[in-house]
Amino acid sequence: MIKFLGLATIFILSVNSVQAQHKSTKDESNFGFRAGVVLSDQHFSDGTLIHDTESKFGADLALLCTLPIGSGLIALQPELHWIQKGSTFRAINGVYFTNTVNYIELPVLLRFNFGSSLKLFAFGGPSAGYLIGVSSEDDIVSKNEYEDFEFSLHVGAGIGLGSFEIDLRYMTGLSDVSSDEGSINDIKNSALGAGITLKF
Repeated sequence: MIKFLGLATIFILSVNSVQAQHKSTKDESNFGFRAGVVLSDQHFSDGTLIHDTESKFGADLALLCTLPIGSGLIALQPELHWIQKGSTFRAINGVYFTNTVNYIELPVLLRFNFGSSLKLFAFGGPSAGYLIGVSSEDDIVSKNEYEDFEFSLHVGAGIGLGSFEIDLRYMTGLSDVSSDEGSINDIKNSALGAGITLKF
């Protein structure tokens, strides 16, 4: 969490300088705080721990900044997330374990806005994540079994009214997050997320 707060400060300071360049546009740039939940899973292509993975719930907290391009129909939206991914899986002894993988994640999204008082929007773009921790029952899976970095894709849509927005998004992993040093390998994360954003 300390890493997240530090990165959040850097994120706010960096986009604030960019924000000043957009003050003359019809829709001014604004920040937002997003709180949500994800239903995540992991896809194992190989390994000795498999198998029968099931989805698990996790938290998703984020700071974001919407930067309009031109009239505001299109916008660039960088986000900074603390997100819990992972899955529930069956080990070779038949016992099920919940594996939680915590990331600091930075999606850079292209956003399309429609409507005025009632806003509809769609977005998509790449994301880079940094692993900050792994936890599971009896420590059956550890952090050294995962790569430090993950690359993924976010796509979604939402609706906004006033200062509030609600969105749904799908996140699919593009890279193998296994370090191949343990009992699991060739893993890709995926998640379905929902969140509420307060713009200010």
